[in-house]
Amino acid sequence: MDLLFEIFGWIGSLSYSVYCFPQAYDAFKKGKTEGLSLGMILLLFGGSSCSLMYVFPDYHSPLFYNFFIGLCSHIVLLKYHLWPRSRRGRSCSHHY
Repeated sequence: MDLLFEIFGWIGSLSYSVYCFPQAYDAFKKGKTEGLSLGMILLLFGGSSCSLMYVFPDYHSPLFYNFFIGLCSHIVLLKYHLWPRSRRGRSCSHHY
């Protein structure tokens, strides 16, 4: 029975930790987080950071990886919200 709970814990944690990947990928690809509020990003970042610190001493593997992966996604969102990439930096056109 403990193994079953462990499996459910891993499935739930991995599923929950990747929910932000599509948004983080979109922000990375576009270089900005249009339409996302800074408040939401800060709450996600703060929640993941605090939760990671909470599970760190006991090292509950599924929860640790869940919050660590989520925190990485939230860092990407925060970076591109605070410092969006300019369109000029991505341009490949040459003017002769």
